[in-house]
Amino acid sequence: MGNKSLGLKRILTFSIGAAAALAVPMLPKYAVTLATSIVIYSIYVSSANLLTGYTGLVSLGQAMFWGSAAYVAAILTTRSAVTNFYLISLIGLLTVIVLSSFFGVLALRVKRLHFMIVTFAFGHVVWCLAMYPMQHITLGYDGIKDIPRPTLGFSLPTDSATGFYYLVLAVAAVCFFVVHRVIKSPFGHALVGIRDNEHRMIALGYNTFVYKYICYMLSAAVAGISGLLFAFFNGYVNPAELHWIWSGDALMIMFIGGVGAFWGPLLGAIAYTGLRYWISSYTMYWFGIEGIIFILVVLFFRGGIAGFIMNLQRKLTNGRAEG
Repeated sequence: MGNKSLGLKRILTFSIGAAAALAVPMLPKYAVTLATSIVIYSIYVSSANLLTGYTGLVSLGQAMFWGSAAYVAAILTTRSAVTNFYLISLIGLLTVIVLSSFFGVLALRVKRLHFMIVTFAFGHVVWCLAMYPMQHITLGYDGIKDIPRPTLGFSLPTDSATGFYYLVLAVAAVCFFVVHRVIKSPFGHALVGIRDNEHRMIALGYNTFVYKYICYMLSAAVAGISGLLFAFFNGYVNPAELHWIWSGDALMIMFIGGVGAFWGPLLGAIAYTGLRYWISSYTMYWFGIEGIIFILVVLFFRGGIAGFIMNLQRKLTNGRAEG
């Protein structure tokens, strides 16, 4: 009975959330634009959450996959006049998978702090390449402007705020579904086992390197998808999209939302984006206030927003049981 009730509550919560997401275009255009950025950021942070929250690998190199895919979209649409969304997505995904397959072999030879430093170094190398040797392609600090929206092959107009929002929402639904299936599968359970005690998993016969390697490439693919969407959404890409600071922002959003919580990336993206726009309307020093908020979350809300909600639900449930 308890499991049935819990299942009904989850279905009801999901239905309300889905209805709210579909109704967003009824809001003013500014709110639709804000919601689109939140959904894109949540996809990006879910890639970091898969790697850190479920596998225990803290990476400072996620931005190189986000930025690489964004540049693929920018270059193809502005230089080659390719606007087919599916072709651009395929090329972008192949690019980040090739990058991650190469960097993953090297980065996963080390663990913990060393892994974080190595991914930071790889990300910095990619940023430097985009800034200097490849400046004739990436246009350096100036970046690539006037990136057109893609064509889908059917009647949904992506050049409108509403049409593009629905495209982003559909892609996000697919990404979150895939991530959910991964973490609930035996493969996902093995990743959690590696996070909690890798030596035990090795003793049980698991090839932990292969599991982490596949997870690293899958995480890169999800980050790349979000980067592609951001390029079309923003209409402009520069080397800042490849910088390690954006990788650090992904970790910060993940901590705010809840590390290892499935809906943590979405909750963190809502809080991060909402606070950023709200605070920046009052002061130009919103970066500092953002840092203070992050410190408070780490000190007093270890489980982030998702953890706070789950603890509150647990207390309410226990209170009703005792009553």
